[in-house]
Amino acid sequence: MDILILGDLIVRSEGRPVPLPGPSVRALLGVLALTPGEVVGEERLLTLAWGADKGTRRGLQCAAHRLRGWLRDVAGTACGLEHTGSGYRLTAPDDAVDVTRFTLRARESETAADPRRRLSLLAAALGEWRGPVLGGRSEGLDADPVVWAVEQARVDCAAALADLACRLGRQAEAVPLVREVAAAAPYDEPLQAALVRLLATSGRPAEALRQVERVRRRLADDLGIAPSAEIRNAHAAALRGDGRLRPVPRQLPPDVPDFTGRAAETAAISEPMLTAADRHGPLVFVISGLPGIGKTALAVHVAHRTAALFPGGQLYAELRGPDGRPADPRDVLGRFLRVLGAADAAVPAALDDRAALYRSLTADRGLQVILDDAVDEAQVRPLIPGSSGCAVLVTGRTFLGGLAGARQIRLQGLDGPDAVRLLGRVSGRDGMADDPAAARIVRFCDRLPLAVRVAGVRLAARPALSPGRLAAGLRDEDGRLDGLEVHGLAVRPGLDAAYCALDAGPRRTFRLLGLPRTRDFAAWTAAALLDVPVDTATAHLEALADAGLLDPLGDDAAGQLRYGRCDLLRLYAAERARATEPRAARDAAVRRVLGGWLYLLDEVGAWLFGTSSRYAGPARAFGYRVPLPECPEAWYDAESGAVRAALGQAWEHGHDDLTVALAGAALPFLARLGRDDERRRVLRVGLAAADRGGDRTGRLALLGIPA
Repeated sequence: MDILILGDLIVRSEGRPVPLPGPSVRALLGVLALTPGEVVGEERLLTLAWGADKGTRRGLQCAAHRLRGWLRDVAGTACGLEHTGSGYRLTAPDDAVDVTRFTLRARESETAADPRRRLSLLAAALGEWRGPVLGGRSEGLDADPVVWAVEQARVDCAAALADLACRLGRQAEAVPLVREVAAAAPYDEPLQAALVRLLATSGRPAEALRQVERVRRRLADDLGIAPSAEIRNAHAAALRGDGRLRPVPRQLPPDVPDFTGRAAETAAISEPMLTAADRHGPLVFVISGLPGIGKTALAVHVAHRTAALFPGGQLYAELRGPDGRPADPRDVLGRFLRVLGAADAAVPAALDDRAALYRSLTADRGLQVILDDAVDEAQVRPLIPGSSGCAVLVTGRTFLGGLAGARQIRLQGLDGPDAVRLLGRVSGRDGMADDPAAARIVRFCDRLPLAVRVAGVRLAARPALSPGRLAAGLRDEDGRLDGLEVHGLAVRPGLDAAYCALDAGPRRTFRLLGLPRTRDFAAWTAAALLDVPVDTATAHLEALADAGLLDPLGDDAAGQLRYGRCDLLRLYAAERARATEPRAARDAAVRRVLGGWLYLLDEVGAWLFGTSSRYAGPARAFGYRVPLPECPEAWYDAESGAVRAALGQAWEHGHDDLTVALAGAALPFLARLGRDDERRRVLRVGLAAADRGGDRTGRLALLGIPA
């Protein structure tokens, strides 16, 4: 059964109209159908169904009894009437009442990512209407807030449909629907302006101008006011329209067929493009992250998904040449201007003049611009259109925080399940989600899309290569980057370009950070490696973060600012350190940073336990002088992973004295924290180092036996 109230009340069963009951029962059904499934109070029912002070509770009870029987005869158990202590409720399936269908489609349109789907939903929602709610005949309906909200939602849908149809170039199919709603809301100036724009851009400028005149006369005669600025602007646009065709560039590279994941990032970019709300200029998105993280793939993918929103076309430019040199924005503007229809003789020579002409040609055009691999803000600014109907997607390794109003999207590795799905799609192998080796492969790839893709290509190229064998090969840190190279795809070249673009100080900081095996660290670690003050090291770390080669993680529990990096970056940095730094310099840097942890263990231990350990002397001999953390009591929790890594590295590099000292200094913390298993492991490593180095005194100290 269908209950239709968006117009005169009609009830249909199996597609055929059903004779309605008497006036009182009909009025009660109409009011209840406004909010199916919700309890409507008796006072509200009396007012809306019969008018203020005209109905009685006895009459309401009789009408409800007759309506319940009528529904049972017509709909069986599909629809019914329930009585509660405070009122009555109409029960019906969601698709049985037109107002519910309208509301659901309107809501779905707000979240639809595909603009064509959104246009279809808006049109379907408006298609439910045949006239004013319940024919506009029931007394008191006009002032009812529920009716007003439904009528206003209809106006909002029509305005959204008009705007979207203009952007998609599908004005003709929207005109009848929008015109009908505009006739029902003659004083809604935003909707009238939307209709004028819709008519003007659909090749009906004369109709648009007549509509403006009708609105102007109605406002003057009925309300004594002049048209709003929105109507005047729509009028001016209709007067300017001359119907000439402009070239529509479509320069996007192909979308990635097996694009996987990034649902949140895709929504963060595409959803603002679906609405014109709060726009005071072009939408600008900056997608940043380390090489191979999938910046360009995301930008191109989103641009393809939203292409229909930009009838003016799409421009694409690579802002860094094959040799790594930045593209001159003047040259890029020259190409853009010619594509947009400017003759060679009309293209100015100066950068500022080209940028001004570019803004003129893109005004009110609805253009999307993709600027790939940007170097800095100065390169990007001249390439941003001035119109609020445009959108710009900028990708780059560096953080471009100087672009006013830009929305920053910082990419991290894929989620684990998405990375495994990408591996399966690229490799063409089924069942990856259930193969533990696949999870190990993506972990060794740090869930970096490029690295996962290389691993997938290796599996595709060698059907006999099992995921387990590939995972075993990638487990070897010394050969991992070599293992992530196949058929022209490799992780290393992107890292080479990012590394070579760094200034000397951050470059040396980056490669020395490859020596410690920790995934995250405080700023003092870099200071110890470089043998410079912490402030100097922090400046280098911030430069690396801006370049996308480090992730600022915020303050840890001890109040220290921490930075993180993935293992592939650490392994690449270690390669660069081995190729550039003399062995003696590398060993000295490692001993400084290991000594820094020893120094802090001893100093924080003295603060916590009241006495300095037997390692105070060695700490000062080995140690880089590190500022004490703000919260010493939380320091070990924050640094425990780094201390474990330092202990293992000291043992593997043969620094037996430091290994014994680190183990001995860590044991009191572990005892205090009750980490017995970890304490036994640390003790075993310390004792092994003491035995290997012939340190009998150290062995006794670790066991708590006086020498």
